[in-house]
Amino acid sequence: MRYIFFIVLSLLGISLLPAFTQEQLNLNVVYPKNNVQVNAPSTFFIGGTHPDARLTINGTSARVYPNGGFVQVVPLNRGVNTVNLESVHKDKVKKLVYTIRVPEYEKTIPNSPLKIDRSSIIPDRNIAYQAGETINVKFKGSTGNKASFSIGNKKDLPMIELNPQQPKTAVAFGKAFNVSKEPVRGIYSGSYKLQELDKFKDAPIIVKLASGENSIQEITNARVSVIPENSVPMVAEVAKNYAVVRNAPGQSRLTSLPLGTYINVTGQMGNDYRFKMGKAMEGWISANDIKLLPQGTPVPESIISSVNVESTNNSVLIKVPLSQKLPVSIEQPSASQMNLTIYGGTSDVNFVPYNNSNELIKEIKWTQPFKDAFQINLTSNSKQFWGYDYYYEDNTFVLKLRKPPLIDIINPLKDKIITIDPGHGGTELGSVGPTGIPEKTVNLAISKFLKKELENRGAKVIMTRETDKEVGIYDRVRIAEENDSLLLISVHNNALPDGRNPYTEHGSSTYYYNSQALPLTKSIQNSLVQNLGFKDFGVFWSNLALARPHRSISVLVEIGFMINPDEYILLTDQKFQEKSAKAIYSGIEDFLKNSKID
Repeated sequence: MRYIFFIVLSLLGISLLPAFTQEQLNLNVVYPKNNVQVNAPSTFFIGGTHPDARLTINGTSARVYPNGGFVQVVPLNRGVNTVNLESVHKDKVKKLVYTIRVPEYEKTIPNSPLKIDRSSIIPDRNIAYQAGETINVKFKGSTGNKASFSIGNKKDLPMIELNPQQPKTAVAFGKAFNVSKEPVRGIYSGSYKLQELDKFKDAPIIVKLASGENSIQEITNARVSVIPENSVPMVAEVAKNYAVVRNAPGQSRLTSLPLGTYINVTGQMGNDYRFKMGKAMEGWISANDIKLLPQGTPVPESIISSVNVESTNNSVLIKVPLSQKLPVSIEQPSASQMNLTIYGGTSDVNFVPYNNSNELIKEIKWTQPFKDAFQINLTSNSKQFWGYDYYYEDNTFVLKLRKPPLIDIINPLKDKIITIDPGHGGTELGSVGPTGIPEKTVNLAISKFLKKELENRGAKVIMTRETDKEVGIYDRVRIAEENDSLLLISVHNNALPDGRNPYTEHGSSTYYYNSQALPLTKSIQNSLVQNLGFKDFGVFWSNLALARPHRSISVLVEIGFMINPDEYILLTDQKFQEKSAKAIYSGIEDFLKNSKID
């Protein structure tokens, strides 16, 4: 799974563990690497030794499994931790000493002497905003003092010291760790509303901290420019197909924009441009993905006079003629509902013909939620939509919806095109278990069994890899799309970040992004739990690259945890791998059987 959550052996520089013989006594650690920093209250030592050895870690007995593997949670203190491992078998002893560093707790900076933590200053990148917008400034410094900031010729703008703050580390699986023993004081915050008379052009932000006659200041990395309220609108053209759009720089994704889309740029932060999406929304897009158009280019907007529906053998096409390529968003409130919003569109629609689309479309409605946002609301006749694509044909926006497949209740998989994606491969090992077997190997073995199960029942199966080779994330998606796959199943096995416990957090889990995939996600999850007997780790909505594809119904499956010793023993067993494949197949089959038109 994603590198931020999982132990990737290639990053650790550790080779796979050797096989043990009755005469050998080896002691090997797969994770963690020696002399590393861990920002968590604990880590886990994963490795292998002789199956009959007595193993202690910092004097505490650690269970050694029949395959020689061990996983032991080790609590950590702030500062330098020494971890002693000792394995004893007969008259042989093996010892290892590991050093793990944990950052000191974030602390309040004392009142005196005056100090500003430069790394804490926000904003930390250049900003171009319109007059009337607010610049928020924040930094950490010596508590109990007077703080202010300046922008250009606006001097000594007031700041207040916030109530004590409790910083947290990054979230994984919905949990985060405190990085301070107690709430931190000395966090100062202030704001300034840009005025029409402000003529800032790359004006520096300077933060200041004062105590009596003494004061210190820091010039930040950020520079501020003001876009005059009455200036000529700035328009850009999207220069990359399906360019990534986010709700804020570096944050959550919105609908990607097709090549040639025109956007009304309203601001900039660092290398990201902000653009208008109707009255109530905005999007952020990388400067690398757009080209600014000459001043005087018309602001993207269009009267929408018609919504046309066309039916082909395999698809229903929703076509919306526009005078310009406008930004859009596509949302699925539920598996059987879809909302298409066209920003800058104003309705003059009087008729919407269904044109033989009834096998897919139950109802089409349009609304005008804002004066500059036109929305089409679709309800499916099926329990879910079956995949969609979107693009522009000249200035006509096209939403292409896959028609429901013909499902034989006796043999529902017959002629279904399914892409199986064995996660990782090549130098990307994925998570690694106690005896050194990498996730990529387990994923491929299970995927091959799954391919056989599906093909035996008439499915056409595409594999993103059939050997131990590296395949790029988006190459995997491309393979599924080029083969017009109905389903995309990405096969993985899981791990945890530091600070978690593999003995309490483990089991089977499934992940989806588009609501159309939720019924399949739940069906596979139910089958895994019922047939494999692993703990139900849960169904997750997740922004994973192999869960995001929308042309297929896409699901990412985590069968078990490579770092849970009991699950690892089973996951590396051929018979259990075949059983896992059958469980996934069973979930797919149940989904298809239950997906008949309502």
